Amino acid sequence: MTATMKTSFGVFKGKKGDGVTQYLGVKYANLKDRLAVPELVKQYSDVEVDASEYGPRTISMEACLFEQDVLIQQRTGEPKPPPMSGLECLNLNITVPELKGTDHGLLPVIVFIHGGGYIIGGNWWPQYDPARLVKLSAERDYSIIAVNINYRLAVLGNLTSQELRNAGYPGNNSLRDQKCALQWIKAHIMDFGGDHNNVTCFGESAGAAAVLTQLFSEEPLFKRAISMSGTPIMLKPLPPPVAEVSYQTVMKELGLENASVEERIERLTTIDADELVSKTPMTVALIPFLDGDMVPSVTTLEKISDPAFPLPGREWCTELMLGDCKHDGNVFMFMGLAQRKSGIASAFATSLAKHTSATIAEAVLKAYQLTPGTDDDSALRTILDYATDISYYAPALAYSRHWPGKTYAYHFNEPCPWDGAFKGYVNHMLDAAFLFQNYNDKLEPDAERVAVALAEDFIGFANGIPACREFNNENGVAGGVRTYGPSSDSVAGWLEDGGDRRDTLFRLKEEADVDLDVLSGAWDLFVAGL
Repeated sequence: MTATMKTSFGVFKGKKGDGVTQYLGVKYANLKDRLAVPELVKQYSDVEVDASEYGPRTISMEACLFEQDVLIQQRTGEPKPPPMSGLECLNLNITVPELKGTDHGLLPVIVFIHGGGYIIGGNWWPQYDPARLVKLSAERDYSIIAVNINYRLAVLGNLTSQELRNAGYPGNNSLRDQKCALQWIKAHIMDFGGDHNNVTCFGESAGAAAVLTQLFSEEPLFKRAISMSGTPIMLKPLPPPVAEVSYQTVMKELGLENASVEERIERLTTIDADELVSKTPMTVALIPFLDGDMVPSVTTLEKISDPAFPLPGREWCTELMLGDCKHDGNVFMFMGLAQRKSGIASAFATSLAKHTSATIAEAVLKAYQLTPGTDDDSALRTILDYATDISYYAPALAYSRHWPGKTYAYHFNEPCPWDGAFKGYVNHMLDAAFLFQNYNDKLEPDAERVAVALAEDFIGFANGIPACREFNNENGVAGGVRTYGPSSDSVAGWLEDGGDRRDTLFRLKEEADVDLDVLSGAWDLFVAGL
């Protein structure tokens, strides 16, 4: 079934579902070419816009089923991927609840920025379809409108160089696209029944890091934010010289090492989509870079604790919620650590000493009960625990403690119930999989209640009704942390004094005077193979 929405800027034919109507593939920005900055769409054609099917996806490796099968370890739908497009990919999906009566006022809006390391992902992936989440919000009488956005990924999202910038391509297209989508929502969501002054932006992993990076904007973009296992400290921007190395590597793979800048631009803006994907090495860093504009500064644990750190979003984002999964660090298995398992304890010890000092390395190894001779299985497990602490828990805690507005914290502790390498672990992105309610029919009743409790609390937060008291209270003492699972113990609850995570890093900081930013940088270098 279809439904028609008449707006001040066009007429849209949407798709009616179970308790919701979805307007899919709505274009929010135009592009002069594949590498250009996005230009906000302000008006649509006079004829009816067909918004009943997903719009084109970005040019990037398709990994929807990889994430379902390998990371989540359970499928929920197998849609046919939309065609790739370098020019028509900047579209969004709007999910509106079906409400009884007519006088509801404008509804709170939630905007999801997907993860995937800035190289994979899409607004059409069924695991993140918000239809059931929006339907649940209406059933609980706290209705919300949900928006999922596409943004450019991989080469077209973040490839940059001095010669491209000199030619008028400033780079950081991923972040520019996201900001443009948020500007579109602010300008037009009222026509779909949404409150443009009551927007909650949330993301998972790289999407979470992106949400917090958007706080560098002078222009207010949203009222509230939720970070699900990701911060700019976890995914640091590339220094321009490193981004230059990535650019030269891609040029070589495309056979353009001796080409002029004009020839390179021509090739990048016209190359066949499948060829570009196949010739992009997985080892090339294609994430945002430090450009002095979208990313004016590197965020560190020390800087985020400094009230003078220039972050304009501190003024316009009034509430912040940060969460993690108990075993977030497992995701590093897919960043090369699985292939480096043999002798990994010795390699980690050597790298840590090289990039910090012998004294710091010794203190870390002792605190985590790791020696160069630890067997490979135990060492890998311990190193992944360390990754969870340094990349996810410590940064989330830093934001929670030092954000000047209201902050809230949660721990997701419900283990993966499905067969696979990570069964029984609380894997990275598992909270997002549970949140959208699309796996409920594959969960035991208690685990399903965890999923519903998580969703209800996100819905409440978007409505200005948080599930627990503030984390950063007036005295700077850690307040309550909301917990979800394990369902064998409880569905949801809350803990005081910072939750139930390891305090190993913070004891190192206090007892051995270890600088956690130094450890964070050293971890990044180890992951990079150094």
